[in-house]
Amino acid sequence: MKSRRTSARRLGLLFAGTALATFTLPLLLPMPSRAEGLTFCYPVVGPVQRFNPDLSNSALARTRAHEAAHATQCRRDGAIWHFVRDLLPSQRLAAEAEAYCAEASFGIAKGGQARLEYARVQDELREMAWFRRFPSDALNDSLASLCPVIAAVAAREEADWRARSHGAGSR
Repeated sequence: MKSRRTSARRLGLLFAGTALATFTLPLLLPMPSRAEGLTFCYPVVGPVQRFNPDLSNSALARTRAHEAAHATQCRRDGAIWHFVRDLLPSQRLAAEAEAYCAEASFGIAKGGQARLEYARVQDELREMAWFRRFPSDALNDSLASLCPVIAAVAAREEADWRARSHGAGSR
């Protein structure tokens, strides 16, 4: 009986140590060099965020808008689904597209043109290692489905810009 309790205690300590390491190591390790921000989604605790200390104020503000969307996803979906969602490429695409829509909305609210903000987040989404094998149309469709208003305004602005550019050259 005593050996079973000892084994159970050891197993409990092993589990607690593993859980502690799993939750704290990402917060203690250096920030990956290319990462601007990271949102970790923990059970009970919820979202915990880290930001690259080398970001300019404007880049940090954009990154905060993007990571705030991930924090909202964590609170909405819960830690387990948030984790599983990151493992499934199509679900990860939906999560990232939602965060990039938030980032584009932030840029537009700060005075940016929708066509430029939308093109920038399309490029950033395309450059993510997770999505390099996805066709551009799939990435664009995912982004457009999650921020249809921005996509429509960006398309209108782009058409107007092209019309002005071609009209100015024909004079």
